[in-house]
Amino acid sequence: MDESVYRFLGLIQRAGKALSGNLQLAEGLKKGKGVFLLIAEDASERTKEDYRKSAEYHHIACRTAGEKERLGRALGKGERSAVLITDKGFAKALEKKLMSEK
Repeated sequence: MDESVYRFLGLIQRAGKALSGNLQLAEGLKKGKGVFLLIAEDASERTKEDYRKSAEYHHIACRTAGEKERLGRALGKGERSAVLITDKGFAKALEKKLMSEK
């Protein structure tokens, strides 16, 4: 994943529109706060599958990209297996950035 995407994730975090960590993600998904779920490529297969199923159940767009350590650093936290974006505008812009990398 390009460095600009990690910087953009930091901006989303500073704006208060990103949830990460198991408890925050579970709560955000449960309450329907999420718009887009980004899962780290190096998360375990079980973790990725659990998050994918949860995103599908809650009708949230989902993408696998990036590394746990770099996701966490971008958010100013420890390693993160996934990040839930709660703002439609940020989610759309992030998806666009991720698509342009292919």
